[in-house]
Amino acid sequence: MSTIRIHGAVAFAAAVIIAASCVWTDPGYAQSKTKGKTRTEHDLLGEKQIPAEAYYGVQTLRGMENFQISGVAINHYPGYVEAWAIVKLAAARANTAVGAMKPERLAMIEKAAQAVRDGKYHDQFLVDWFQGGAGTSTNMNANEVLANIGLELGGHKKGEYQYLEPHDDLNMSQSTNDSYPTAIKVALILRNEKLVAELEQLAASFRKKGNEFLPIVKMGRTEMQDAVPMTVGQEFHAFAAALESEIGLLRDAEKYLYAVNMGATAIGSAINVPKGYDVKCAEELAKLTGKPIVVADDMFAATWDQQGFVVYSSALKSVAIKLAKISSDLILLT
Repeated sequence: MSTIRIHGAVAFAAAVIIAASCVWTDPGYAQSKTKGKTRTEHDLLGEKQIPAEAYYGVQTLRGMENFQISGVAINHYPGYVEAWAIVKLAAARANTAVGAMKPERLAMIEKAAQAVRDGKYHDQFLVDWFQGGAGTSTNMNANEVLANIGLELGGHKKGEYQYLEPHDDLNMSQSTNDSYPTAIKVALILRNEKLVAELEQLAASFRKKGNEFLPIVKMGRTEMQDAVPMTVGQEFHAFAAALESEIGLLRDAEKYLYAVNMGATAIGSAINVPKGYDVKCAEELAKLTGKPIVVADDMFAATWDQQGFVVYSSALKSVAIKLAKISSDLILLT
């Protein structure tokens, strides 16, 4: 029997369910690379020396110092980093459209977001995947990195926040409580496209081999004992049918991620958000992702409701179980 190559879907599904390990990036790493050159940044707690070449700022550094928990930095998941760039760009475009942001600041954010979407600067997203504050450090890591990239690409120096400010500009009309879940949804939606494509390719391979092996008779087995005859082709067509069912499940589950709470801010009340921002932000997210992203019907519920993540996680689990079953059959029955 020919060996069937299991595509990247197996690895992807496993990675979603089981946290992968990576080497912890020590907060002093970037500073050691710059041989002690620093710039001074401050927040409400005081001043911090930031490595001169770093694109992150004081809030990111504090997050790196405070939350050394899993050893897995957020840059371990490139799709998630790119999703933050998309969310911040959509927010900036929406803020500009409603008159809250100056066009020249949007221009810098556009350049910065595109660079991150192109895979650049990912090494600057250094906070731990697990942290206190419900993702505030992750949000500020994105704000600071995009601000400093935008400043540099706009002809300014890192830290010259009078031209582009991480919180006032990159976080305008937002709270971690709306941008954080939205970034996760965007990452899952875009990754789902790749997962579905891999599964479609795998199912097609099983269909092709099923036709090829249709004349070959074998013993079907129950409880690891010979039972009744079947063909190898029937077995492979069953593999394909099982995966095609999962593809439909993933597509349906993705729909539960389309409603976002951008504009809800902290709890859903949309406090300090310009009129029309929420709808415009969802429209921009739809343009950037190519998906029908919309504003949630109830912002209060959407801010705490985890239904979309539960549904999609369940779909991933179902896919993983079937892939494991198929893999075991290929090993045991070959």
